Amino acid sequence: MNAVILCGGFGKRLAPLTNDLPKPMLSVAGRPMLDYCFAQLGYYGITDVTLTLAYLPEKIIDWTKGYSDFNLSYSVEELPLGTAGGVKNAEKNLSDVFVVVSGDGLNNIDLDQMYQTHVKNGADVTMAITQSFTPWLYGVVEHEDGYVKQFFEKPNVSGKRWINTGVYIVNKYVLDFVQKDVMTDFSKDLFPLVLNNGRIAVYEHDGYWSDIGDFASYYKANMDMIKGGFYRAAKNEHQTSFDLFGSMDISLVAHSASVVGRISGCVVGERARVTSSAVLDRCVVLDGSVVKGRHSDCIISGNMVIDVSDLHSPLKNKNFKKSFTTDTK
Repeated sequence: MNAVILCGGFGKRLAPLTNDLPKPMLSVAGRPMLDYCFAQLGYYGITDVTLTLAYLPEKIIDWTKGYSDFNLSYSVEELPLGTAGGVKNAEKNLSDVFVVVSGDGLNNIDLDQMYQTHVKNGADVTMAITQSFTPWLYGVVEHEDGYVKQFFEKPNVSGKRWINTGVYIVNKYVLDFVQKDVMTDFSKDLFPLVLNNGRIAVYEHDGYWSDIGDFASYYKANMDMIKGGFYRAAKNEHQTSFDLFGSMDISLVAHSASVVGRISGCVVGERARVTSSAVLDRCVVLDGSVVKGRHSDCIISGNMVIDVSDLHSPLKNKNFKKSFTTDTK
């Protein structure tokens, strides 16, 4: 079994952080989030990997060429083709059964158990699902006896529901439903066709999952991964070094960063400077930022401070741009 990593999105909800960098290359606790995907795949012995690319593809290609333990191929889209359309475009690289993961998502889904579920259920597609209290942000899945019965993309519902994680095991022949060079989405377009003609099984995941779709989830992923991910980091010749500091409120600091002020529970990126006047608590300081003054529960990038202090308000998450400021005194 080989893998496809979807890396073609623009990451608009994380702009301006993604203005000059594709979303899978955004740093999470000192590593591009894409690195967590490679670490997971490598742990399960999946080393034949295709990446679907559209936005700033050269930056992903340059980075991933540093993964010496993987056999990589790239499928670059001249025009965005959507999730399933991008996989169709890479069809020639795929084995008869393959796994699809998102380059902008973090999880510890057991891919071995998921594959066994796929084979046991004789499914055309197996979808990893998990429970969420914000189901309107995702695809809600109704399932019975191990199979999808109905699927609703971002419905107007609330409460705890089973949702689609974006991790799939797919039989290659399913791509026959997808027209080449036509924008096609797995959830909106392909899965309804599969449900009408075959079976989509579910794999219930009760561990960690984050799609890193907005500033709140990006911030939380940094805090979650501050002590490292779930798997040994994939070896990449471009990776730089970070150190952990503190005993209780641990901080992760790049070797190239300069920290003179006080920090607690922070992530400090490459070449960042925390000046003597700075007091930071639970902050994510991105590469090259110079920080002065007191800040807590925020993302600092250049001269912007993005307040993420209210992580439990989904409605506020939709309006994080209002918290931008150029005041970093």
